[in-house]
Formats: sequence, C-alpha cells, structure tokens
Amino acid sequence: MSNIVPGSYVTIGLGEDRCEVHNPNYDFNDEILPLGATYWAKLVEQRLRKGVQSD
Repeated sequence: MSNIVPGSYVTIGLGEDRCEVHNPNYDFNDEILPLGATYWAKLVEQRLRKGVQSD
C-alpha cells in the first residue's frame, strides 16, 4: 500500500517488564491510551494546518 500512498508504521512502547503482543500473557497497558490518542490528534492537527498535498 505504501507504494501507492505514503505512510508510516508507528509503535507506542509497552513499558518495562511487559510481554510482547503475541504472548499469551500479554496485557494491554491502558495507561498509554491518553498518550497514543494525543499523538494521533496532534499529528492530524499539524497535517490539517499544512493542508493536504498530492503528488
């Protein structure tokens, strides 16, 4: 897909002493939700200020 539309892959850390996603003992770190939501909201706000550019 990124050959057609520019994109990126972003991860947000799980914190220390946490199991990886595909581990049966994985427990999502709910405390990271506000940080992740803020990241995406600020990214969208910045993008909207710049305007959408097409190649």
